[in-house]
Amino acid sequence: MKLKIILLSLCGALSVGSCSDYFDPDLKGNVPEDVFYENLNNLRYALNTAYSLMETEKYQRSELLFGEAISDNCWNVQDVTSGEIYDILNFQFNTENSYILERYQVNYEGINKVNQIIRSIPHVKYRTDGTSPKEIREVYGQAKVLRALFYFNLVKTFGGVSIQPENAELSGLVVPRSTLEETYAYIEKDLRESILLLRKQRYQLSEAGQISAGGALGLLMKVLLYEASPGVDLPNVDKAAKWNEVVEIGKYFIEGQNISVNDLLKFDSRYTESWDDVSERLFLEEGTTLETMMNAQDVVSSHSLSKFDEIFRISGEFSPESLIEINQYDYSGVGINEEHGWLLNGYITYDPESSILNVSPTSELQSQFENDPRELFTISDRSINDYYKQDTSNPEIGWFNSGNSLKFCKFYVFPSEGSAKMRNYVVMRYAEVLLIYAEALNEIGLSREAVDMANRVRNRAAELLDDDNPNKQYQTISAANFKPLSYAPYDITRDAILKEKRIEMAGEGDRWFEICRLGIVSERMKYLADNPAVEPTGQTRVRGLHFKKGVNEIFPIPQEEVFISNGVIEQNFGY
Repeated sequence: MKLKIILLSLCGALSVGSCSDYFDPDLKGNVPEDVFYENLNNLRYALNTAYSLMETEKYQRSELLFGEAISDNCWNVQDVTSGEIYDILNFQFNTENSYILERYQVNYEGINKVNQIIRSIPHVKYRTDGTSPKEIREVYGQAKVLRALFYFNLVKTFGGVSIQPENAELSGLVVPRSTLEETYAYIEKDLRESILLLRKQRYQLSEAGQISAGGALGLLMKVLLYEASPGVDLPNVDKAAKWNEVVEIGKYFIEGQNISVNDLLKFDSRYTESWDDVSERLFLEEGTTLETMMNAQDVVSSHSLSKFDEIFRISGEFSPESLIEINQYDYSGVGINEEHGWLLNGYITYDPESSILNVSPTSELQSQFENDPRELFTISDRSINDYYKQDTSNPEIGWFNSGNSLKFCKFYVFPSEGSAKMRNYVVMRYAEVLLIYAEALNEIGLSREAVDMANRVRNRAAELLDDDNPNKQYQTISAANFKPLSYAPYDITRDAILKEKRIEMAGEGDRWFEICRLGIVSERMKYLADNPAVEPTGQTRVRGLHFKKGVNEIFPIPQEEVFISNGVIEQNFGY
């Protein structure tokens, strides 16, 4: 049973109006929150509405537009049209752009939903209805991971943002922006605490789609990576220490080295609460102390790399490689008109009159795949590749569509696979975490270990060329031309890992933030300006030409938010 079915069932069992209405943060009703949330099932219901937000067009379009479409990976038909998406792609937007507002608001909508859950946790009467503290912890932990993810989306896009108090009334509340350091610290604390709360094994079968400890650990490593990176302006953060913290979590999550509660939370240096107060707040097991060692094997055994040519198929959903995966449901068969099922890698034919993105890879990105078997499953001109003709009719392609004759093909849905609206949205994979860990190992002087870690991902790719691989017949390269990475000095190893990451994660919604955190966005935009792509009609992309260094690395706070706050929410520099 999919989570979506669970959500629909719960909706039908309640007499408080529609699902979305009840959990709208602005709703004023007659059911007191502390009474409604006395039952854990209602708390789970609320958690499902937060997950459901990530299925919507507005959320996933925002991830694709700001994370991938504007990057050096992509060429978009809307690069050379007109309108608000054109303005973003070419850095000619103003502070009233509706897609910038949409990104800001949809993530705060998610924050408000999970804040409602987190502030309601103490009201659950678990002692009288048989609910166990473990069940409460798992809901609590997932809410914290989702909140961290929403804030991470915001901080990467806008810089330091307003931290909404979880125990405050939302109506009329205006909270000034926190600094970049404060925002990252808040995100990090949520993730570290969530690891204590979450199930260590993967959720599977009818429970699949919920975030377990592996998702929190992977996201924490990514957040720490950003804090350590040169392109993230954190003058009061010891970046060398952050690289070591990435490695510390990697040793626990990937290599199976146990970690103490104190080392996980950094309790001694970062908390003003007493341990008893924290333990009570988090519903921790009786007897848990700061010296308690967390068994890493439970987490390590839950995640691994899956076959590259299977993880992007519908049959490969919820694989051991998946860390955060949003369960999709096709409502069309049950007569419900919902905004879900669009997904980041959505499948709708491009309509120049609509707001649908039309994203395709650049030839420069394709050049990175020279002699790499992953190209077959990432970038294609479908008209000349028999792999994409084997299912008798064309797969659906949609947002990832044809621009300069190339197509992103990771997320094609073949007719035999069913409805494209069923395809799940994978937020984070284990392969990305391995490459994050490899980068951090190299940064602390362990280049040989870094290469070994990156080669775990590259060796998985090499399996595509095995003689017993059924898709080997469609490959055009030889196994002899695809070698593991070699041991090398720091700079060469770093470049090799970053190239490996670009190839492995191409088209998955994160390239823009990657080049920003590396501090190379300006030079990459100059490359686009110096090498303009030409659309078949003869129109030329001008994106990099208008990029303003020192300004466009982050986006403006929507003018509507600044206006409503009477200036309490301050605008970013240069806007």
